[in-house]
Amino acid sequence: MEQIQNMTKHRGLSAAALKWIAIVTMLLDHIGAAVLDGLFMQSREFSSAVFLKLYYALRVIGRLAFPIFCFLLIEGLIHTRSRWRYFLRLALFAVLSEIPFDLAFQRTWWSLGYQNVFFTLALGLGAAAAWDWLTKGNAPDCAPLRGLAAVLTAAFAVLAADWLRSDYGAWGVALILVMYLLRDKPWGRDLLSFAVLCAMVLAASSHWIEILGALSFPLLHLYNGQRGRQNKFFFYVFYPAHLLFLAGVLALFVRFAMN
Repeated sequence: MEQIQNMTKHRGLSAAALKWIAIVTMLLDHIGAAVLDGLFMQSREFSSAVFLKLYYALRVIGRLAFPIFCFLLIEGLIHTRSRWRYFLRLALFAVLSEIPFDLAFQRTWWSLGYQNVFFTLALGLGAAAAWDWLTKGNAPDCAPLRGLAAVLTAAFAVLAADWLRSDYGAWGVALILVMYLLRDKPWGRDLLSFAVLCAMVLAASSHWIEILGALSFPLLHLYNGQRGRQNKFFFYVFYPAHLLFLAGVLALFVRFAMN
């Protein structure tokens, strides 16, 4: 009986497997958003039907990444030894990733028009951690005030993401909060997460393909609760590193295209 339980426990996808899926799909998305889009902007030669189909194919595949990262963020929040260190790592790499992000997507060293996704993840984590602390009895007593403080903290994080214009912005923080609040109700989580994606398209004038982030939901149902083999700092380093690499690839393509 114990052997059967262990076999069942290890079926499905570990956190490491989900993270790799998110990393690969994010990379493909950024190849489209940074390199192909940059080539479209530089020359009409790169606006053929084939290039456009490839561009949209990569962007569609890339929609899987963010919901998975939000899900794993909450898993990390629940299991981390230090929530403060977790938050500070995200905040640190939000700052370190900004120049690579601007080079890849804004084609400039510095731009305040749009910020990288680490800002969204840090704000979402902070809001979820504060909600958890305020509503689980660890905060000073007086339940109504603690509930109000949790709502106000969440609202602040949502507004801060909107003000910063971070990747996925206010709707990204809202999705993280949904992942936290309904973490034990997977079908309710899927339904409300889908509603957030739809609202993001309708209210924020995002492209309709953002709704396809819902394609990641079946993968979340395959999560087996296991951490799996992973390097804790790999994603943190990979994010700015791959953006710098893609910015360099775009610069080389543009240089040769102009000659």
